[in-house]
Amino acid sequence: MIPIPKPGTKVSTKDAVAICNAHGKTELARRLQDNLDRLPAEWLFDGCSYWLQIWRKHPIYQVCFWHDIAYLIGGSEAQRMEADLELALGIVRMTGSIDFAMMMFAGVRFAGDSAWKKDFSWGYGQTAA
Repeated sequence: MIPIPKPGTKVSTKDAVAICNAHGKTELARRLQDNLDRLPAEWLFDGCSYWLQIWRKHPIYQVCFWHDIAYLIGGSEAQRMEADLELALGIVRMTGSIDFAMMMFAGVRFAGDSAWKKDFSWGYGQTAA
């Protein structure tokens, strides 16, 4: 199994396709592949952007990796909601804390809006290409 990169790692977008496929994230891999010409060749995985990487001994950055890839690609508002809900569900599964997951969900819903045009906003990779 290809490991999920640790925060602070540069990830090639082509390698991200392979990582997604290896972890059964085939839809995410397809979306990456379909957008390779519009995305940067590599990007810095910063983990859970401007947030904790480990919570109560749980390495939550692993869940944030999938969320970062979805945000790199961007797409419809429905796809963004799906990515944010998957992040929250992943946090609940890893930590057992609904409150912590809901706090992260609220944070990404507000701060991740593409209108902010930040390096963590929805579709941030589309502007970097």
